[in-house]
Amino acid sequence: MEQYLEFAKKLATEAEAIALKYFSFEVQSVWKEDNTPLTKADTEINDLVIKRINESFPRHSIYGEEKSDIKKDSKYIWVCDPIDGTMAFSCGMPIFVFSIALVDQATGLPVLGVINDPIMKNMYWAEKGGGAYRNSQKIQVLDDDKLKNTYLSTGASGRDVGFSNLPLIGILSKEKCKVMKFPSFIYGGIQVANGKYIGGIFYGKFGHDVAALKIITEEAGGKVTDLNGDERRYDQDGLGCIVSNGFLHKELLEIVQSGKIT
Repeated sequence: MEQYLEFAKKLATEAEAIALKYFSFEVQSVWKEDNTPLTKADTEINDLVIKRINESFPRHSIYGEEKSDIKKDSKYIWVCDPIDGTMAFSCGMPIFVFSIALVDQATGLPVLGVINDPIMKNMYWAEKGGGAYRNSQKIQVLDDDKLKNTYLSTGASGRDVGFSNLPLIGILSKEKCKVMKFPSFIYGGIQVANGKYIGGIFYGKFGHDVAALKIITEEAGGKVTDLNGDERRYDQDGLGCIVSNGFLHKELLEIVQSGKIT
């Protein structure tokens, strides 16, 4: 596993160089059919990930946001978001990260994860049973069991997963918990493991948006489930994600459930 982790860190550093090469206020983008932007950095990093994994671990599968390479009967699959936060990236806003996780296909759960913030030079990483780190510093979730005077990260409502975020925002506002919305869910979500936020709610379905967050958060002492409070697979679509410090997971789950669309 150490070999896989070092490989993922090196790959994240290579991806950082590509992202910074293209990042500017003049970055060019096109619109995909799902009404989200795409830049050369997205595709170039995704292609690099496939190339490097096939060179080093040819029997492993790759699930990338822009392109995948699925092998029959592979034990592991690398789940990658080349640039999470392409909307911000395409507008010259420094709110984006690279994310990759190695997922055991027998369980659908990540065994290691790396998230890299090229602008702040922060690389978050974890492997199963080894704790979570920001660069060389060990990190842990916030030891707080009250919502007041805390932060939570979320995204837009997820009609495709059957939930609205409006009850969440309203309830947390009354509880004096500050809700922040970033164009990159991973950018805000990693702050749970980093000990800054008490939670993050992802109203989407894609595994590449949450796979690395899952293991890094849990190795930092937190808890991650789907929007119904159940375990989910991270090598395929699923029912969103609740990322928390663990102490407030049950309370956040109840609030999220109040937004279920019937």
